[in-house]
Amino acid sequence: MLMAYAWRSQSFGVDPQKALILETGIWTFNLLLVVLFLPVASRWARWPVLLKYRRAIGLWVFAYATTHFTMFLSFYLGWDFVRLAEEITDRPYVLLGFGAWLILAALASTSTRAAIKKLGRRWKHLHTFVYLALVCAVIHYLLMIRSDWSWPVAYAVIGVCLLMLRLRRSRGLRTRN
Repeated sequence: MLMAYAWRSQSFGVDPQKALILETGIWTFNLLLVVLFLPVASRWARWPVLLKYRRAIGLWVFAYATTHFTMFLSFYLGWDFVRLAEEITDRPYVLLGFGAWLILAALASTSTRAAIKKLGRRWKHLHTFVYLALVCAVIHYLLMIRSDWSWPVAYAVIGVCLLMLRLRRSRGLRTRN
């Protein structure tokens, strides 16, 4: 709603389409980091109820990613799917962003109770691909920046830290079993 208000009040500056694409991408990334931080925060705080919100926030990640992708398709490509294919093959950051979106689409489509029940133990394995989406998002953001690297590098550091915590946790679980 805030973005719609900013658009209506012409607060996005000289290139509002680019600002909207950037904002939706940033919020996708923010929510993705929240989803990945929730298990860590839950363990540290000994507050397991936090995990209850993970799926809902994950679906918001997909909603923002879809909005980001839709705005890119609409504002930059004019819904030209042939040009989209060219962009994916010519620009690595578009390929990585599209790859992250495809992963998030698969995760969102398998986040229903019926899908969880049908997939059984495989559901948990499938949903570890969220870390691959994180890697794609980090590189996507790093590759598209031309001047101020401070924010992309900060996001990359946070993403790498969350990935390392997850790897450390999964190795610890394997050695205990």
